[in-house]
Amino acid sequence: MSLMYGGRKLEIEKGNGAEIYDSNGKRYIDFVCGHGSSLFGHNHPVLVDALKEAAARPWSTGIGFSSSKREEFMGKLKGIMPEGKVFLCNSGTESIEAALKLVMVFKPKRKKIVALRRAFHGRTLGSLSLTFNPQYRKPWRSRLQEVIHVNPEDIKDVVDEETAAVFVEPVQGESGVHIMEKEHVKMINESCQKAGAMLVCDEIQTGWGRCGSILASEVLGLEPDMVCLAKGVAGGLPVGATLWKGEYGDFPVKGHGTTYGGNPLVSAVGLAAMNLLSSEKYPEQAMDKGKYLRKKLSAIDSPLINEVRGVGLLNGIELTVKAAGVVKSLQEKGVLSLTASPLVLRLLPPFVATKEQIDEVAAIVEKVLEDHSE
Repeated sequence: MSLMYGGRKLEIEKGNGAEIYDSNGKRYIDFVCGHGSSLFGHNHPVLVDALKEAAARPWSTGIGFSSSKREEFMGKLKGIMPEGKVFLCNSGTESIEAALKLVMVFKPKRKKIVALRRAFHGRTLGSLSLTFNPQYRKPWRSRLQEVIHVNPEDIKDVVDEETAAVFVEPVQGESGVHIMEKEHVKMINESCQKAGAMLVCDEIQTGWGRCGSILASEVLGLEPDMVCLAKGVAGGLPVGATLWKGEYGDFPVKGHGTTYGGNPLVSAVGLAAMNLLSSEKYPEQAMDKGKYLRKKLSAIDSPLINEVRGVGLLNGIELTVKAAGVVKSLQEKGVLSLTASPLVLRLLPPFVATKEQIDEVAAIVEKVLEDHSE
């Protein structure tokens, strides 16, 4: 068995909302939520009902066959972009791969691809070319596509008429929860528009309401030509989506494909999830609960906290000690969290997390940091 599985030494048996229970019956508040994919929490009743209904019908039919749920789901997704077009796949990295192909189709004479330092866009060879972390890239360097990685403030000096696309994350989650600054947003928009380069926003972690709107780009003011979504889109089922402005065109015939992408089962749950965003006002809840969480964390008087930052339900605590040890201690006390770079503790609450659960998490974080400062 690959060592990437089961490293937490924690077997999950059941869950509800923001809480899960291990095989020994111990309760945890889950602010990992499947690395952000369980954005609606565990066993959301509306999504469970949608899954049960869809499970009684054919699960996977192939893209050559029509599906009413897929068509309805894609119809709503298209509305996110002007005259939008959509490609459904199975993961975030597949969404990025599709975006790379489309950029090549739409800008065939331009060879330059630009991404940001600290970026994380996935680990397949194409998406890894966009990812900055040298540790991820080193074993595969000889096989990676050439990509220019720059700091946001240097975009204006790099993007030119040879640039096909600029790939950005509105909030860089993997590298430490770094929120794009307003002046950099303006510079990226203007540089891409002036040069005729496509702006591709990776919203795999930031999108689908997590940061206060269907896209974090809208919150920060980015003006993308293409968007990549995944993680929470179907409440934790494997799904990815690439969305782009319809004016650019489409894949060439036989230029791309998928076996499972857009299957009726996942499409039905994705549609139910999308409807929940509006009916339950989850993006607005995300903004409110995120502010509340950061207020509680900022009130912790600990010398180990350097900064608390985030947008909506994507939050990080920059520490003066290694975050991995803090993550382990939090798990022992019943809170599941992640690292985001060596010194940043990352918290990804689901929409359905209550303020009482947020209070409990903040209190446990405070106690753990006290223990680590002794």
